[in-house]
Amino acid sequence: MSLTIEVYYSFQSPYSYLALEPIYNMSDKYDLNLLWQPFSAKAAGQSLPATAVNPDKLSYLFEDTKRYSELYSIPLVYPEGWPENEFDPGRITRGALVAQDMEILKEYNIIVFHKCWGLGQNPNEEIFTTELCEELDIDLGEFLSKVSSSDTRDRVKGIYKRGKKYSVFDTPTFVIDNERFFGIDKIPFLERKFQNMGLARRSAA
Repeated sequence: MSLTIEVYYSFQSPYSYLALEPIYNMSDKYDLNLLWQPFSAKAAGQSLPATAVNPDKLSYLFEDTKRYSELYSIPLVYPEGWPENEFDPGRITRGALVAQDMEILKEYNIIVFHKCWGLGQNPNEEIFTTELCEELDIDLGEFLSKVSSSDTRDRVKGIYKRGKKYSVFDTPTFVIDNERFFGIDKIPFLERKFQNMGLARRSAA
């Protein structure tokens, strides 16, 4: 029997980007049911109090993500002016739910994250969405219509509310049976946990 894991992730997070491939690799090796939850206060229309950026923490983030990207040969390009000038995540966050309904979420996640963090592109430029739909081989007009619908917007708000119920404070966060595991560094720990639980797929054992 597979184990259900809620994966709270954000297109605004370089760590979510770097964790994407390890998460999918983990799901290939173990009998897991991943519930991808695109989590964003801004996309959910929540106003958060402004907080000062800790320069020491920020410099470490740049150092740490660069180290990880170089070790695993993952391209990483920070958007200009980040994090002070952060792109609006609304459209691509809602788009993840549309892609999920279309059963192309994995392809969507890979392409969107690569464009945003591998190439440093702005997801709110018209060419971004046009090229995205071309790569996914889906109709642009239909995609934009579903992305803009009130139902999709409400679902994004619902995911954010659910995440706050679990006290999700950053991404990636994994929720298993109401227990939180935060950070890309928890993936090896989770793999050991799944191995001990006997969840390894036969082909990966």
